[in-house]
Amino acid sequence: MDPKEEIKQKTDIAELIGGYLTLKPSGMASFKGLCPFHAEKSPSFHVSTDKQIFHCFGCSEGGDCFSFVMKMEGMEFPEALKFLGDKVGVEVKRYDSTEGNERARLVAVNELAAKFYRKVLMDSPAAEQARAYVAGRGIGAELAEKFGLGYAPDAWDTLSSFLQKKGYRDGDGEKAGLTQRRKSGVGHIDRFRHRLMIPLCDQHGAVVGFTGRIIPTPYLPTEASAKVGPLPPPPSDGPKYMNSPETAVYHKGSLLYGLHLAKQAIKRAGSVVIVEGNLDVIASHKAGVENVVGSSGTALTEEQLALLKRFTGTIAFSFDRDAAGFKAAQKGIALARAMGFDVRATVLPQEAGKDPDEAVQKDPALWREAAGRSVPIMQFMIERAVLGRDLSDVDDKRAVSALILPELRLVTDVVEREHWLQTVADLLRTDIGALRSAIGPATRTAPAPARDLPPTSSRSSKQDASARALVGLAIQSPSWFDRVAKTLGSLPLPEPWATLYSLVKDQYHLPQTDLPGQTGPYGRLRSAIEAHASQADLVPLLDTAALDAERLLAGVAEKDLPGQVTELVHILVAADAKRRREAIEADIRRAERDGDREAVERLIKELTSLR
Repeated sequence: MDPKEEIKQKTDIAELIGGYLTLKPSGMASFKGLCPFHAEKSPSFHVSTDKQIFHCFGCSEGGDCFSFVMKMEGMEFPEALKFLGDKVGVEVKRYDSTEGNERARLVAVNELAAKFYRKVLMDSPAAEQARAYVAGRGIGAELAEKFGLGYAPDAWDTLSSFLQKKGYRDGDGEKAGLTQRRKSGVGHIDRFRHRLMIPLCDQHGAVVGFTGRIIPTPYLPTEASAKVGPLPPPPSDGPKYMNSPETAVYHKGSLLYGLHLAKQAIKRAGSVVIVEGNLDVIASHKAGVENVVGSSGTALTEEQLALLKRFTGTIAFSFDRDAAGFKAAQKGIALARAMGFDVRATVLPQEAGKDPDEAVQKDPALWREAAGRSVPIMQFMIERAVLGRDLSDVDDKRAVSALILPELRLVTDVVEREHWLQTVADLLRTDIGALRSAIGPATRTAPAPARDLPPTSSRSSKQDASARALVGLAIQSPSWFDRVAKTLGSLPLPEPWATLYSLVKDQYHLPQTDLPGQTGPYGRLRSAIEAHASQADLVPLLDTAALDAERLLAGVAEKDLPGQVTELVHILVAADAKRRREAIEADIRRAERDGDREAVERLIKELTSLR
């Protein structure tokens, strides 16, 4: 069997898409959810397990499993084929895409390096100090394995030599950000030395880079210290944390640490908690809080937020009582608010320490309770602004208003805005009207997300929608085709639905032989259309019609379906009559200009009869 067809057969599209966004049942074999390709508040994104396709009735994106992966991941078809093949166990021969091959090679180098570092941490005598450090952080063997923690030896070219032995060129390690050229220009040395290695994975779990945490010396916090002999001093230069450089596969602004492990937990919790460091994420998992991702201490980017939007609309930023990290997070908070997120704050109690990692080391329950109890971001900002201030002092009141009023301008929801205005007015003992005037109309500090597409009500749009629904119903089964054909009669459909309906009729008159992986009228018709390059533009129309019909069948009681079909046909009848009237009226005007009284009288009778 062709690999493409075998992959389609083995891929459950609802399960695939469900890994990216939350889907809810909508009928017997259909699901719906918020579209990941445009911003919307009510779900218009539909998935059919029977037909193994998806379609958004808001932005018109649709297709099969390959289309979805290509759109979501920015892949070309060969890459999507390989990606899905790996998921379902179908071997796909190496494809010709130069860019795809390069990406695959760099990911392979990074993943091999991760295994190397992991092996060194577990077994090498030189990693004894690193093992003591990991144990001292309270990271057990299972947790270290889950996150792939490793150790980069304190040597110049251990990894470089290892990669060469495995058949990789010197340049591969450099392109992957793992090695760098010697100062002499000849040969390569390891970029990371004497560091705890934390693999950085994309949302699918592929290793694309690393964070290296320098090992403190001496680090003897546990009983393991007794086993540690004399150790060479670590490199004194370099930062405490060092990330891979930007490469073809690693872009700091598009990666969120731990997302590949957090996706399902985020969907279950309905929210995501943003922490600063990678070790905060690891500690969170130790405490049983898994809907957590790391921002690496920088403000979230629009690309990262768009990634999170696939899984949840609620973000909680983690801060301690002193609001450490708030300033760095402010830009990301403003951007998240502008993109329509419900932004909240998770505040660590004073006794918990400065971050989730420290809290978990003291008592995992401290972080579990804090992570499960968030407050609206405006509440956090107000509490932070008034902390330690005397609100009877005019200077302190002015300082508080200077901090809070700019933030209130970003609140676009009228009800929420009035709530916080009242809260601030009460705190400052100031007239709410004066505050309202001071902040003026709502503003955004970041581009607003695309608005939901408004429903159309024009007659031509109704005609098009009716034709689409009827063609979709005709695809469902032979009995539905007979019902539609009988009700529709000889009434013409608008293009392109007339062409598609003609193919549907032809298909029902052919021997009903199912192709591999394509069963039923829809599957046979889709295969027939795909077999002709000249008809390729009809495939998305077919998918749209099929899913529209499924949506209709799920939303209308069975006893009302015949009436629904009749109503759809009546819309087409009215549209056809309008088209004919307009044509006759144009002919009348032309006959009048020509002075053809006989033609005018005949056309007027025809128009009257039509009316």
